[in-house]
Parts: sequence; C-alpha cells; structure tokens
Amino acid sequence: MNIDDHGTHSIPLELHFSENDAFAGYFSTSLPLPQGALYDLQYCQLLCDSDPISCGARPLATWPDKSIKWIHLTFFAPKSPFSQQLQKEQFKFVISQRRAAKSLVISNILVYKQNDTLTEIQNSDYILKLDHADGQFSLASKIQHQSELSPLKGQLIFKDASKLSCAISSCKVSVQETPDLRHDAIFALQVNVEIDYVDTDPNSPSLIHVKNVFTLIAGQSAVKLDVTLHNPKSAVHSGGSWDLGDPNSFNFSELGVNFDYNVVCPVDYRLTRDQEWQTATVLPLMITQHSSGGDNWQSPVHVDHQQKVPFDIKGYQVIQQDKQLETGSRASPHIHLAAKFSLSMEDFWQKFPSAISITQKRVSLGFLPEQIGSNYELQGGEKSTHTLWVSVSEDKNALDWTENAPRVTPNIAQYANSDMPLYTEHARSDSELQQLINNGLLSSNNFFEKREQLDEYGWRNFGDLYADHETAEHDGDAIFVSHYNNQYDPIYGFLRQFILSGDRRWFTLADDLAKHVKDIDIYHTLDDKSEYNGGMFWHTDHYLQAYTSSHRSYSKHQGKGAYQDHAGGGGPGGQHCYTTGLALYHLLTGDEEAKQAVLTLTKWITYVYEGGNTCLELLLALKNRNVLGLKNHFSGQYPLDRGTANYLNALLDSYIITSDAEILLNVEHIIYHTVHPNEDVSTRNLENVEETWFYTVFLQSVVRYLDIKRAAHDYNSAFYYARDCLLNYAQWMQVNEYMYLDKPAILEYPNDTWTAQDLRKAHVLAAAYFYSNKAQEQYLTKALYFENQVASRLALSETKTFTRIMVLLMQNDGPTNYFKHAELTHKFMRAETNWSAPSYEKGSLTTRLLKAFSTRLLKISVADEVNWLKKRLR
Repeated sequence: MNIDDHGTHSIPLELHFSENDAFAGYFSTSLPLPQGALYDLQYCQLLCDSDPISCGARPLATWPDKSIKWIHLTFFAPKSPFSQQLQKEQFKFVISQRRAAKSLVISNILVYKQNDTLTEIQNSDYILKLDHADGQFSLASKIQHQSELSPLKGQLIFKDASKLSCAISSCKVSVQETPDLRHDAIFALQVNVEIDYVDTDPNSPSLIHVKNVFTLIAGQSAVKLDVTLHNPKSAVHSGGSWDLGDPNSFNFSELGVNFDYNVVCPVDYRLTRDQEWQTATVLPLMITQHSSGGDNWQSPVHVDHQQKVPFDIKGYQVIQQDKQLETGSRASPHIHLAAKFSLSMEDFWQKFPSAISITQKRVSLGFLPEQIGSNYELQGGEKSTHTLWVSVSEDKNALDWTENAPRVTPNIAQYANSDMPLYTEHARSDSELQQLINNGLLSSNNFFEKREQLDEYGWRNFGDLYADHETAEHDGDAIFVSHYNNQYDPIYGFLRQFILSGDRRWFTLADDLAKHVKDIDIYHTLDDKSEYNGGMFWHTDHYLQAYTSSHRSYSKHQGKGAYQDHAGGGGPGGQHCYTTGLALYHLLTGDEEAKQAVLTLTKWITYVYEGGNTCLELLLALKNRNVLGLKNHFSGQYPLDRGTANYLNALLDSYIITSDAEILLNVEHIIYHTVHPNEDVSTRNLENVEETWFYTVFLQSVVRYLDIKRAAHDYNSAFYYARDCLLNYAQWMQVNEYMYLDKPAILEYPNDTWTAQDLRKAHVLAAAYFYSNKAQEQYLTKALYFENQVASRLALSETKTFTRIMVLLMQNDGPTNYFKHAELTHKFMRAETNWSAPSYEKGSLTTRLLKAFSTRLLKISVADEVNWLKKRLR
C-alpha cells in the first residue's frame, strides 16, 4: 500500500486477460486492509487512469477497532481495444482522509421495487419480475428494437421419483444490496428465493428445500441463477454405515428450469467455446451430457445404491427430431435465441448428467434431467447446487467470460495486512518445497490428471480429490475408489498457491473443491445426534473402497476388522474438521455460503467438545472421561491432539470473519485447559508417536492464535500464556524430536506421509524462534533441518505426488522462511515462571461430579432428555 504526503492510501490492482479477451471485463477481487486504514466506504474509491469508476464494495470483516479488514470489490474495466495492455498502475483502490467525490452522471442503473406479491428489478438491458407465491420469474428485454418481443418466463421444475411435480409448501423472497462506491446507487443485487416442497412419498413425508439465488449487476446484460436442492432429513446410517439407499434419502426424477417462450427458428448453438456457431432450422433440439466422456467414464465411482453404474452412453449426444446429429466427449453448450437471449449452464459436462432441450414452445435447462429407468438420490443432509446464466444481448458471445473470466489481483505484499496467516511475504518460488508443490499442476500425476484416473466427475463427485494414497494396499488394475473430503484443508493450500503464483489453475481447484465441500462433505441436518449435525464427513476409510458409501466414511460392503484399529462405523468427528480454506475462500470471493459453512462447522465442533445440557449426556461423559480424544467434562481438560487443534482453528476462523471478541475468550479458555507453560512435557508420552504425533497440530493452532493477536497488536496475559506454552514445548522438541522415518519400527504404516508431517515441526520451531524475540537460534536451526530433510527426502520418493503428501506440503509450507525473515516490530516479554496451575489439576473427582450434575439438574428439561435419548435409540 502506497501512502502519499496527504495521507492517501492507494493499492494498485493488476488485471489479467487471456489472449482472446479484448473486451471489457467484469472483475471481482478482495483486499485485506491494515487496521485503522478505512472505517467508512465514503472515504474510498476505485480509479482507472485517475478517474473514478463504478465499483461495488462490500466489507467482509472488520478489525477489533471496527475498521475494515477485508473488502470485496466488483467492477467493469472500461471498454478499450487495448484492454490487454492495461498496466496495474492504471487501476488503484484509493483511501483518502476526505470523502470521495460523487459523480452526478449515472449511465448504468440497477433499481428494484417490491410489494407483498412481486419483486421487479431493472437495469439498462432487462426487466426481471419475480413472483413471491411460487418463485416463477420472467426476463424481458429493454433493448430498443426488441422491447416488444415476448419475455422469457422461467419456472423451476422439480419432480419426485414418480415423475410428479412436487407441491410448494412455502416461498420466501429477500434482497441483498451491494452499494456503488461512486454513486448513491446500487451496483449489484442478490435475490434469494427459498422454497419448501412437500415430498409426496406417503410413507416418508417431509419438506425438501430449494434455494434460488439471482445475482444481477448494473451495466451487465447477464443474470446468474444458482439453484440449490437440499434434503434436510438426517440419514438413518444403520450400524454406523452411510451407504446410498438409506431410507431417509430423497429420490427424485428431475431438477431444472423451464423457460416458456415462442421459439422461432433458426436457433444458434455451439457445443464448446472454441467451436463455430451452428444453426438449427428445425426443432426439437436436445443436447445431453450422459457421462464424463473421459477414458474412465464408467468408473465404479458412479455406482448407485445397487452398485451399478446407471448410464451406458459415453459423453454427449445432439438429437434433432429424434435423429442423432452429433456425438462427442464433453460439451459446454451455449444457446442464442431470436438474436436476443443467450443461455448456458456452468460445469455442463463436469456435473453430468445435464441437458438442454429446445422445442417450439419451451427451452428446458436440465440440471439433473429425467432419465429412463433411473432416478437421483439426494442423501440425508446433502445438497446439490447448479448454476445457469441468461443474457439479454444481441451478442452471441455475451456469456463467454463466464467460462474464462478475466481476473484482478492486488500485489502479493498486500496480503501481509491480513490476520489470516498466509506467510506469503518471504515465500521463495525457487525453494525445493515449492518445486515439489508445483507437481500438483505440472507432474503427470497432477490434480487434474487424478480426476481423470478416478473420473471424479458427476453432480455428486465433481470438485473432490482422488485419495490415491489409499491405493497403497491395492493390487490389480481395477479402479480403486477413495474420496479425500478435504483432509488437511487443500482448499487453503490451493488458495495460498493461487495468491503466491497468480496461476488460475490453483484457484480453479480451490473453487471446485469449496463448492463440493459446501454441498456434499458437510452434513446439513438438525435431525441427527448433535455431535453429527452440521459436521464434516471423514474421508473414505483407510485402504478400503468407498463402494456405495459415496462421500461418507464407512460402507456396509467394507467388512469389519479390515486393519488394525479399524473403526468399522461412525459419522462426523472432531478429528476431521477443516475450516480455514473455507474462511479464506469467503474472504477472497465474498461467497456467503462459505462463511455459513465455517460457522456451521464451528457450531458442530463446539458441541463435539463442549456437549449440551442434558444429564443423560453427562452420564455418558462420565463413562468416557478417560477416553483419548474426548474432553474430560469433570476436570475441564481437553485432549492434546488434532481434534482440539481443529476446534481452535474453527473458532479462530469464525473470529476472523465475524470479529466476535467472545470467540477469542473461548480460544484462550481451551489453550489454558489443554497445556501449561511450566508443565513437564516429558510426562505427555510424546515418544509414543502413533498416539501423540498430533500434538504438533495443536501447537500450530496455538501459533495461529499468536499470529492473530499480533496482527491486532493485542498482547494481553492470554497471549503470553500461549506464547510460553509454545516455548516450553519447543524446548522439549529441540532436544527430542527427529524425522519420523528415522525410527520406522514404531510406526504402523511407515510411509512418506510421515515425512510430510515432519514439516509441522518446522512450523512450530520457527515460530518459537520468532516469539522468543529471535533469541533462541537453535530453534530456527532445527526448523531448517526438518524443512530441508522433508524436501530432500520427498524429492527422491516415488509417492511424492500422492494427494495426502501434496496437501500436507501445501498446508504447511511457508512459516519457516517467514519467521526467519519477518521483522520483530514488537519486543515480546520474557517467559514467565509463575503461571498458576490450571483448574483441571484442582479438586477431587467427587467434588467435580457433584458440581457438574447439580448445575445440569437446575436446568433440566424432560423434553431435552427424551430427545437426546431418542436420537440414540432410533
């Protein structure tokens, strides 16, 4: 950030166009701002060649002093035949000490009006009308010579397994505005339509939820519609298995949007952006993507509840009047009607099956089109989201940018202002670890190639990663199906690589995975046990096929006792909760669903460790008080493991995006009740690596806490308690830690995942060096030893491109070099020796029992007790 003599801050933005984009681009980006820089949007503007331009701005998070911490910007680059040659100095986000000047001329407007029954929105190109009773809508052109043409009349089509339209139970409409920095006007609108449908199954009546989100922008001819289908029931998961065919799954035959319109031939269409436009002179015309079209298109990853792959056509077909015109592998069709409307669907082939059908009276966009002899199964707590675009424009190519949108980024140094610790300031693009990470894009086993190996496509699978490391025990050439489910947070790793390199492919991986996690990997229900509701599903069980468990951990087909410590059943658990990537995704994109996912996961994992208010639950806690991995509710002590670390990270991520100071108090309470600055670390049995290795994960979360407090200049006693705990453990690590594979005999599976895990030790020790005021140089020396050993050993490994190893590298790279070179802007106090003992060391078990049960009895609710018991006996 540059600051001139008048105290004006300016942040240069760099625009990126592809070679074929010589048009004005629609851009969005997020900027992290230093504490105290901006309190009011009235004091900022976006400049292009020193002139203010129209720009939507939305604060995403604030600092403790209420200044803006992250701001999301959306804007258009002015039209120019020389767009590709725009320099970053020409675009600047400016914060000044005086209010920004307002422009009186508004060329592109976005206005709306509402009453009890209708919402009407207008911009310069179209009029959108939305019926509150059923969510039906119409889109009419305002282009001068087209304004008298009939509008597109749209309606969501949703049919149950009997091919009957589901009846609407309720419909709610709400509007969110994004203001324009340059005007007292609206830059963008998001219209949310929430519809509940009645499941017509008489044996299992329930409500199925659909959320339609319309996004409209001033000056843009396109309207975006996101449709999310949600089954809010809980799964039955009999015996701890989570297979397709569950009694509480919702089976349906069709989901899509129909546009009633008198279609006049010719109709223009193309199947990919690189293909020439074709003309259909007769109707009907149908384009259907039946399968991925890849080499492994019939992979067992696609099996239904009967363990059958429910399709037999490779790729896509184009059918005109019952005659096959064309077949191929992968289609991304665009349609242009009456030189007026353009339509397309995102991820048409990736989220197959998909279809576009055009008749003389209707245009149907099938997100999940009707299929002969087959229905769709939406599992309990599962969602499925689909996106379409409609443009009111004479330009056939009006929607091209939605496939390969130009982008904008601030200088990488700007991210140093964030309290989301990214460690980007001193990253080295030529480091050995970075070269290993680059294999994720450049090797023959890169992340995109892994998709092809498993055929990780289709509406339920697309975006997830292939857990190819789980094939280590697999013999034979048959495809081994295993889903990764965001273990160790590849969303965060991908986004950090995108920030470091600017390579759009990293963002594509993060974007696809974040959307998948939000829909599939999180258990969206309130009807199951509270320690499951809203949780994240584990990855596929180790070294076992997924079979019909899809993205849930355990399948009834896996068998019991498959390997040592095989769990053989269960649901979401605190040891598998990753929120940082979703929080960063929200901050970079402004995506509100990602924010809600973080808050949902935080609420869930809080219950996992803190429990509820029933006495029956407390009895169970008494029985399990000494079980590893669970909080002892009578002493208050938390386990020193990755589950507690995940809990801390979830709270810290929620704090970053909400600025709720109460959350930090909870973080401090957990740290205080897990470790102590003066404890004898040798009593923790850390030599038993298989059962205690994840203490380093906990210490990494403590470092995150310290980094966040440091970014806010908040050095209270809780900060120093956590810092002294870090230094205490670092002292033990300095003497006792080694590379895991130096002692392979004590490991159950001595493979190079352990080598990648060693990178966590480098993070902890490098942070200890920094927070000791860089006085303990031996910590840095050992941190560099671990980092160098990880890099050199993995460089020689045949498994270095396995998914879990790659993700561990992405998650844990960066801190060592950062803490080595970061400037000490604050001199930390010396470590204290007189910290009081934690409460879990005080009082007898009897005293604690009496206190815990008396507290619950005072608030006892018979209904809550019965409800808790029913969910465990069902």
